[in-house]
Amino acid sequence: MKFLKILTIIGLTICLSGCNFGKKVEDKPALKQIILTEAQEKNAKISTERISEMELEMQITIPAQFKAQNHALDRVYSPIDGKITKVFVEPGSILKTGDPIVEIKSDEISQIQLEFLEKILEIDGQIGEMNAQYELSKQNFNRENILYKEKISSRAEYEIANAQMKKDAANLNALRTKRSALVQIYQQRLAVYGGADGTINTVLKTRQIYPYITLKTNKNGILLERKVNPGEIIEKNKEMFNLADLSTIWLVGYAFEKDSSSLEVGEKVIGTLEEANGKTVSGVLSYVSPILDNTTKTLEVRADIPNRDLAIKPNMYAEMFVNTGLVKVLALSNDAIEKYGDYYFVYVKVKPNTYEERKVTIGKKNDKYSEIISGISKEEEVVVKGSFSLLGESIKQQEK
Repeated sequence: MKFLKILTIIGLTICLSGCNFGKKVEDKPALKQIILTEAQEKNAKISTERISEMELEMQITIPAQFKAQNHALDRVYSPIDGKITKVFVEPGSILKTGDPIVEIKSDEISQIQLEFLEKILEIDGQIGEMNAQYELSKQNFNRENILYKEKISSRAEYEIANAQMKKDAANLNALRTKRSALVQIYQQRLAVYGGADGTINTVLKTRQIYPYITLKTNKNGILLERKVNPGEIIEKNKEMFNLADLSTIWLVGYAFEKDSSSLEVGEKVIGTLEEANGKTVSGVLSYVSPILDNTTKTLEVRADIPNRDLAIKPNMYAEMFVNTGLVKVLALSNDAIEKYGDYYFVYVKVKPNTYEERKVTIGKKNDKYSEIISGISKEEEVVVKGSFSLLGESIKQQEK
């Protein structure tokens, strides 16, 4: 019995092999076809057009994000060790040049002012002594001048008194010049740390220390980031604020390698804001990186976008559309193309009531048309309206 079973299996195998012999094995699976009744086709409101070559103003679509321009950024660092006593601004504040942003109390500022007071008091004492000396020598000269005119005193005594008076006058002027220079030097030392103009004169008048500096903005802009709070102890060179002039903003994108040859500085750019219900902005491509990122195989590009009303905020996401000029290509309406993940497909009418699902590869595109690189041929009849209904019917047929 066992032997008979083996013979039976061998016989069946030979028979099946013989049946298939001479038949052509298809290299490709049959394309998916959707067959509709006339009623179904009418309800789907399907319309078609023949694919053909056309001249198109093509666009490259690039995912992008708005960024503050590097040269427009102003990072504010603490110029001195100290304690934050007041913060005048919040992130998002619109600032003008000279607006106060933070007040710092510093022992170093106190030390500079104390040092100034010591030196100014010392030089004021010297000026007082020299002024007395000058008044004395002036009186002596006046007396000698009278005596000389009355021929009571000699010419030599007159000249000695005159020379002494001039010497004392010169010394007095030198001390006053030194005092004036001292005031300017210490005012400049305070200014390096953000001290206000006139602080030294106030210290001079009141003979009191004012250990505070108030930092102010150097440009117009928006405060992007605040990193300090009142009561915080900070060290010199700690970053406290980020400020940016956003009247012009960058739209930064990363283009794919296949599009790199089509991108040139000066090309017109349109940006669509994801957070503003399709609002568009326009500008000019200002930078195309000469280096392709080895990991992502993308190319950094930037466009300058006017932002006078400051409606665009840094880090907003957008799509960048770069016009790359007129090209003659085999093209199809975007309405005809369906997408599932990275898979693009269309429906081709192959005979009455019968549609074939075709995978296509697309190239350059604009807001209305896409270049067709492969998948369909010139003059084939493609569904441009109703493809979603065909997709639904295709899913139904798969589920049966």
